Amino acid sequence: MEIGILGSGSRGNAALVRSNGATFLVDAGLSARQITKRLETYGLSPQDLMAIVLTHEHIDHIRSAGTLARRWNLPLWTNKATYTASLKTIGETPAWTEIEVGLPFQLGSMKVEPFSTPHDAADPFGMILNAEDGRRVGFATDMGFATNLARQRLQGLQGLVLEFNHDVEMLINGPYPWPIKQRIRGKLGHLSNEEAAKLLKNIVTADFEWLICAHISLENNENQLILETARKALNGHGRRNLLSASQDEPTPIMGAGGITEGLP
Repeated sequence: MEIGILGSGSRGNAALVRSNGATFLVDAGLSARQITKRLETYGLSPQDLMAIVLTHEHIDHIRSAGTLARRWNLPLWTNKATYTASLKTIGETPAWTEIEVGLPFQLGSMKVEPFSTPHDAADPFGMILNAEDGRRVGFATDMGFATNLARQRLQGLQGLVLEFNHDVEMLINGPYPWPIKQRIRGKLGHLSNEEAAKLLKNIVTADFEWLICAHISLENNENQLILETARKALNGHGRRNLLSASQDEPTPIMGAGGITEGLP
């Protein structure tokens, strides 16, 4: 199993998942042009995809889902509440496969286990991706706080894409209006660096191999601070390939053991 983050942040989120018999996107919050361009850095095009999985209906996760689906005849996989809430933005699409959060589904060779996350959306979810060789990778972003369910589902992973959205002090003293600050800090908002680090400490084992810090606020966070916080949380846990995802360019590919493919 290989994971690459095409872009991540409040202006757009999309990730590539690739394994034997399964190549798909998790969210499509960048423009169709940017997704196509960034897939090319991995040697792929949208025609290589088999589906787009939508985790929730916010525009930074669904912006080009309808365009890509129609242009490349890609089915959307998501739950009914998310699909219904997305329709105004994405329009009619060739196919929609309904999933139920809490029940696993199969995408090619990949078993996907969706779990509920606390966020201000219709029915948002994170995921555990299970490859045929037994490797497990987690996706957990857009999460107001780390629930007991999330801690349970994220046990025993080899890789994780985890939200490190903001530094609390920077957010409080930053430029956002107070209502937006309250939303971000609220139970249905986004994980802070400190909250993400605490979650990591609770779930990481010696088998853990890599971490991608994602959905980072440009205004309320700093890359060096994120990486320092993550390194401390991962201290003593085997291999620790560590990246922070960018809004403006794709990450290297993460696979078995960590970074398996850099970018030109």
